[in-house]
Amino acid sequence: MSEIKGFEDLKVWQKSHEFEEKEKERRDAIHDVFRDRTFHGVHQGTTWQLHRYGINCKLSGSVFAVTEIEGAIPLIHGPIGCAFHQRLTPRRIYSPISDMPCTCLDEKAVIYGGEEQLREKLVETYNRYKPALIAVLPTCVSGLTGDDIQGVIQEVEVEVPCDILYVPCEGFAHRSRQSLDVLIKDYMEGWKDPTRFPVREIRGCGHIEVMLSLVDQLMEDQDVDVEEHSINIETFGRFSYGFKRQIEETKKLFGSMGVKINTTLLNCSVDEIKRAPAAELNLVGRGIRWAERMKEKFGTDYIRRWFFYTGIEGTEKFLMDVASRIGLDGEAEEVIVRERNRALQELDRYGKIFKNYEFALFTHGIFFTPHSIRMYLLDFKIPVRYVCVDTRRLRDLNVSDETIETVIKNTEDLLDEWDIGVDLVLNPTLSQLGEITKKVDYVLGDRGTALLYGKEGISMVNTSIGTYSSPFGFTGKVEFVMNLLRELRRHRNQRKTFVSRFDYDETYYLMLADPMCLASMQMWSEMWSLRSDIKLRKGGEENGRR
Repeated sequence: MSEIKGFEDLKVWQKSHEFEEKEKERRDAIHDVFRDRTFHGVHQGTTWQLHRYGINCKLSGSVFAVTEIEGAIPLIHGPIGCAFHQRLTPRRIYSPISDMPCTCLDEKAVIYGGEEQLREKLVETYNRYKPALIAVLPTCVSGLTGDDIQGVIQEVEVEVPCDILYVPCEGFAHRSRQSLDVLIKDYMEGWKDPTRFPVREIRGCGHIEVMLSLVDQLMEDQDVDVEEHSINIETFGRFSYGFKRQIEETKKLFGSMGVKINTTLLNCSVDEIKRAPAAELNLVGRGIRWAERMKEKFGTDYIRRWFFYTGIEGTEKFLMDVASRIGLDGEAEEVIVRERNRALQELDRYGKIFKNYEFALFTHGIFFTPHSIRMYLLDFKIPVRYVCVDTRRLRDLNVSDETIETVIKNTEDLLDEWDIGVDLVLNPTLSQLGEITKKVDYVLGDRGTALLYGKEGISMVNTSIGTYSSPFGFTGKVEFVMNLLRELRRHRNQRKTFVSRFDYDETYYLMLADPMCLASMQMWSEMWSLRSDIKLRKGGEENGRR
C-alpha cells in the first residue's frame, strides 16, 4: 500500500479496489473475533434449544438453507411477523438476516389472496438487490389461502432477469410426531449390521425442501458427459465457526486421492448448482431424498455418511467406499492408508496424556450410538469409566419407552461385543452425577448440559467445541483431541459463568424453570401430539418413510 499523504489522497484511496479489499479483510477479521466469542460463549451448544423452543418452523430451515447459496435472496410470502421472527435463525444466531423481503400479507390478502402482492414484491426484490436467485418461501397463511405461487412466478419471469425458485415450506406441513420413534428403530437395525440399514430420514425442517426444489427447478442436464472422478459435497453451515477451514481441508484430502470437487452444495453459486449434475457422485450429509431425486432425474449416484462411518475405522471405510464408487480404488488407497497411519500416530501421542486421568461421558441419547462411545475409547484413547445416558429428551420427543429400552439394550450388547468395559448409567440424578464426578477427573458433555449442571456445582468439560472447528477426515479426529486437551487445561481455571446461575428446567434446558415457559411448552407439546393423533386416525402415511 502506498503512503497516504493528505485528505484528497485518502478519498482517492478509499474509492480504490485495493482499499475495498483491505476494508473487507478488516471487517471479516472483526466479525470472526465476535463470532469466536459467540460460539465459544453463550450460544455454544444451544442451537437445538433455540430451534425447538424458540424458532421452530419449517420456514426457519428454508430461510437458512437459501442464505447458504451465494447471491440468493429469500422472499417470504406471508405476514410480516413471519419474516421478523425468521431473521434470527438458530444456525446463524450471531448474525441476523437483514436482506429478507416479505409480501406482508394482511387480513385483506387472507380473504382475497396475496398473488398481486407477490407479483409486485418479486419485481421490487430484483430491482433492489439484483440477486442471482430469488427463493419464494410461502408461510402457513399463503399455504392456506392457496395462492398460485408458481403461476405468479411464470408471469413475472419476463420482467425479472434472474432465477426464481419456489420452495413448498409451509410450516403446517410438518412431520408426524411419531417419525423420530420410527427413525430410531430403523437406526438400531443398522447398529450391528450396516447392510440391513433401511433408507429413511426425518422429513421437514425446511432444508430438504430447498434441496428438492433446486433439483427439480434449477439443476440442468449437462451437454457434456459426466466429469470422471468428480463429486458434489453436501455442506451445511457456511456461517458456522470453522466452516471455511473444514471445506479447505476436505478438498485437500479428496484432491490428494485424485477426486475432483465439482461443487459444494449449498455453499456455492447459482451457476454451480445448475452444473451439479456434471458430477459422478453426491456425498450426502443430511437428508437423502434430494439425492434420490437427482439420481432419478440425472443419473447421479450418491453415498451418505451414516453413523457407521464414525471414527478412524469408519472414516477409512467411507473414503474407500467413495473411491470405489468412482473407480479410484487403487490410486486412493495409498493416500487413505498414509493419512490414517499419520492420524493414529498423533492420537497415540495424545493418548499418553489422557491415560493419566479418568473420564465420564454424558450424552442425551438423541442420535448417539455405541459407535461414538467406541470412538472415544479406541480412537481417541480416552479412558472413559462411566457413560451417562439421559433419555428424558427422547421421551419429550415422543419416543416410546419400548424404543428407549431397546436403545439401551443394543448399546450394552455392542459394548460387550467390542469388549469395551464402561459402566452405563441411565438417567443419572444430580446426586448420582455428583458421586460420579468425585470418582473421575473430568466429566465430558456438551455446552447446554454444562450450563444446567454447573449451577449444581457439577463441572463438565465442553466437548462440542471441537465439532465446530475440526475438519472432516483423519485430520479432524486429531484436531478434536487437540481441542479437547485445550479445554481440559482451560477447565482447571474455569470461573463460574453468569449464564450458569439461572434456574434451568432439567428436562427442557436451556429453558428456564419458569411456570409461564413450562406452560407454553406443555401446550405446544400437547397440540403437536393431537395433530399427530388426528393424522394417524385418518390413515395418513407415516412421515419419515420413503
